[in-house]
Amino acid sequence: MQAANASHLRETVTAARALGLQSISFLAADTTSTAFNRPLVWPEERQNTIAPDRATLENEIELLIAGHDVFILESPAKLRRIAAHFHTPTPPRCNAPWVSAVIEVDGSVRPCFFHPSIGNAHQFTLEEAINTETALSFRSGLKIASNPTCRRCVCSLNYQG
Repeated sequence: MQAANASHLRETVTAARALGLQSISFLAADTTSTAFNRPLVWPEERQNTIAPDRATLENEIELLIAGHDVFILESPAKLRRIAAHFHTPTPPRCNAPWVSAVIEVDGSVRPCFFHPSIGNAHQFTLEEAINTETALSFRSGLKIASNPTCRRCVCSLNYQG
């Protein structure tokens, strides 16, 4: 969700249904990290052009919730968290660094999209990369609630295996 589509979420759901998709999922646009191959964090002016108008997004989300069904994967609470993210970011419930890994095209292995590399799949097997000293130290010291990256995170993986 971002400024350009904040008032079109219901239309997006309608289009997804028309395409025959089985579900749709929403995330807030990431405006504050170097994830997704951004060389630098965007300046505040750029972030402000991506962040949606609060009232517009909150209104559209409430209309989504009013017609909510299982086609939209996020619960009403998670949809409201997305709206709040742009104005009062709070860390999500997340266990991504302990249950998943992101492998970039250059082989960098990250504990999630937003944290620095913990190893490289070109130098190690994946199992070795996620168990490097760097990786183990990172995970053992990570506190989601107080980590600056996690506090601004737009994505939450809370895998219940």
